[in-house]
Amino acid sequence: MVAKPTTEIPAIFLENVWVDGDPAPSPIHLDFRPLLKILADVGITGAKLDEWLLDLNEANRELVGKLELTSEGALLISPMQSKRGSREEAEFIIDLGVWTRAHGGEAHGARLGVHFPNGARYAPDAAWLSPEQLAAYTPSEETWLLDFCPYFVVEIMSRTDSQASAHRKMRDYIDHGATLGWLIDPFRRSVHIYRPGVDVVVLDDPETVSGEPDLPGFIFNVRSRIFDAA
Repeated sequence: MVAKPTTEIPAIFLENVWVDGDPAPSPIHLDFRPLLKILADVGITGAKLDEWLLDLNEANRELVGKLELTSEGALLISPMQSKRGSREEAEFIIDLGVWTRAHGGEAHGARLGVHFPNGARYAPDAAWLSPEQLAAYTPSEETWLLDFCPYFVVEIMSRTDSQASAHRKMRDYIDHGATLGWLIDPFRRSVHIYRPGVDVVVLDDPETVSGEPDLPGFIFNVRSRIFDAA
């Protein structure tokens, strides 16, 4: 007898259906809700679930790039970075790090995990925590993931990334406190700029992207560093 699903499958699980012979979508979506229920039944929720997911991610570091969880209960499995993707992230975090040394706060790469009240757990490709956020932050031994959204978050798309998933993640960042978000698409040569309360601004093949007024003086040469880089 084949077990039938007892609940309706949310649209997020159907966006990246992988048919044999097609390029693998990125990230792959797995319905993690049954396992989340089992974990909750044995008391693994909240910070304990954060720790469990970090252990799962660490155990699979040599097999996948990163594991994330959406508020709907979808486990997002991203592949390891290609040489190009790794370089693109490095180019960005170097510039953000240099700017941070002059302006304070903390610059982070893709190893920073964040946990939102809606249950989502993400690891943005780059992020900046403001001095004010750091001053208000009180870490504890029970804190495994950051429980607030960084002031500035960046995602850099790969060739197989789902646009729907990427934009949903950016909206989640803004909804949970990000002041500025950039979605950089090297293959469409565009940058989507997210801010609270306003429409998304799309820059087509820009030479640079400015963080003004939220990040005074931060200008990233996206064309030379990412779009035109070999």
